[in-house]
Amino acid sequence: MGLKHIAKAAGVSVSTVSRALAGSSRISEEKRREILEIARMQGYLDTRVRRATEAGLHSIVLAMSEEMMQASETNFTSWRILESLREECANRGIRVDPVLCPGERLDPDQVIAGIEASDAEAVIVHFDENPALIRRLAKVGRPVALLIGLDPTSRVSSVGIGNTYATMLGTQHLIDLGHRDILLLSWTGRFTIRRREAGFREAMRDRGIEDAERFILRLSGFAPDIVDREFGAWLAGQGGRLPVTAIQCLSDNMALRAMKCLQDAGFSVPGDVSVVGFDDSFAGQIAHPTLTSIRPPLEEIAITALDELELHLRRPQSYLARRIELGCQITVRDSCKAR
Repeated sequence: MGLKHIAKAAGVSVSTVSRALAGSSRISEEKRREILEIARMQGYLDTRVRRATEAGLHSIVLAMSEEMMQASETNFTSWRILESLREECANRGIRVDPVLCPGERLDPDQVIAGIEASDAEAVIVHFDENPALIRRLAKVGRPVALLIGLDPTSRVSSVGIGNTYATMLGTQHLIDLGHRDILLLSWTGRFTIRRREAGFREAMRDRGIEDAERFILRLSGFAPDIVDREFGAWLAGQGGRLPVTAIQCLSDNMALRAMKCLQDAGFSVPGDVSVVGFDDSFAGQIAHPTLTSIRPPLEEIAITALDELELHLRRPQSYLARRIELGCQITVRDSCKAR
């Protein structure tokens, strides 16, 4: 549908339609609303937006660690995001130039060298928020977006989830079920993990607990063997009696291993202790009991990042780096019950 069809339906001239779409003050607000509604109903506005985004982005550099490419239960979140990125790039005809760094962390020198060797218009950095790397990314002269990472200085854009509110959702769910003694199972990690911890402290503060830090158990990592060893040691040190009635975990794999440790120690989930995870993984959906978990919109993260890079390309002079956080939900299953 074009301007002529909209003009005919609205009973006005093509020039009037053009002025309405451009926001001109030379027509009445009532007529403008009528024209915009007709344009929306005929699909013209969607087509206009799509055409506006088709012109910019044809290729990206994707920087990520080789560790994130390994198939493992700890890479569930990463794989879902990468698969949606692969699919969306294919749909949009965007070429992907990968830069893979050995190990778990990105090497700033290797990433910058990979960017300089590519003619791609923009850069996506997956699962890394190294300040030294971010400082250099801010100077590459191309649009940059971090996936599931945060730049506290807002020098480059980032797309992730609302980590603080997401953890508040889980903790508040446990509070609503009547739990008062709640453990947060966390790990020493990235800025995003510290944001999740902030959500726990905020929820606990809302129920009158100012020193929520004493309810946080930080492990050295979130891998299954670390959870078995370190959470298992904490559990063994409780003398057969749990000081909490609920545990909020900051990843599903932590929650699943914690549940196994609890069950091996003779505790019932959710009979003795309720457990909430974070990721809403398939493993949690088929666990026994099935795991209540925070569900992040992982499939939307890569799509939103590509849209953000498009916006940057269309506004090269006026664009400012943005931090985009997508909302999360909680999926209630069998691992929690009321006190």
